[in-house]
Amino acid sequence: MLSKSSVTSDPVSPRAALGGTAILMACACGTATSTAKLVALGGVGASTRMLHPVFIGVAAGLIVYGLWRTLRLSGLLAVGAFVVLALAAALTPPSVMTTSALPWSSSQVGGGGLYLLAAGILGYAFWRAFPSPRPATSAAAIGGAALATGCSCCLVTGAVAGLAVTGGASAPLIETTPVLFWTGLAVVTVALFRLGGIRAAAWVPAGGLIVKYGPQVLKLTGDWTVSGVNLRSFGAYFATVAGTSLIMYGFASAFQAARFSTGEVPWAPFAREPALG
Repeated sequence: MLSKSSVTSDPVSPRAALGGTAILMACACGTATSTAKLVALGGVGASTRMLHPVFIGVAAGLIVYGLWRTLRLSGLLAVGAFVVLALAAALTPPSVMTTSALPWSSSQVGGGGLYLLAAGILGYAFWRAFPSPRPATSAAAIGGAALATGCSCCLVTGAVAGLAVTGGASAPLIETTPVLFWTGLAVVTVALFRLGGIRAAAWVPAGGLIVKYGPQVLKLTGDWTVSGVNLRSFGAYFATVAGTSLIMYGFASAFQAARFSTGEVPWAPFAREPALG
């Protein structure tokens, strides 16, 4: 059983870490493209490849801050994970995670492997920072979330698909990565069910449906074109972040329920903040 001293009493830190994870999980490729077009209207030259890391940087800042405030070792591991992620993106940028760019070269395969390494380091950082009464189940949940991070054109999901196709899998796999996404979320759902029951687990498929179909619903509203830029991509991005945030809420609910079931203190995201004055 975990000691109370192993649980942070600061509610801000885990919220920052979970919020950053929600942003990291959301695909920002389309939004980065639209942002590049917008800033070009102001005379600033910026490519999608330059702007996509900005979204990752925001997520990284929140995650590192949250983990550092929770457990110093996990904060350092998170910094290392994002350094590895930067190296992975340099070798295998989102622009090569498309059917036309496959199969990958040896260096791009190495970059794909680094994406997985970065995910593993970051997952371990979370596992250490937020211990669970059921460590193996917690590890499964974190691993499933890692697989569902990104899309066919970026991050872990794109890396897994690209490595699989380069290794001989059917090329259409790169276009059917919802299979990878839903496989990852299925693992998360089962793991969170074991940790916190149906109420915690139900947030995962609910969030997944918003991630995958929220942007599709927005297409029914037509294009939101301003000066040649379709702003609907921003609405789609926020819908995706809303969905991944629900998935993270499922994590927080499950960990809280698991701690109550073993007599531990509530997890910090649900801890009551001290009154001022």
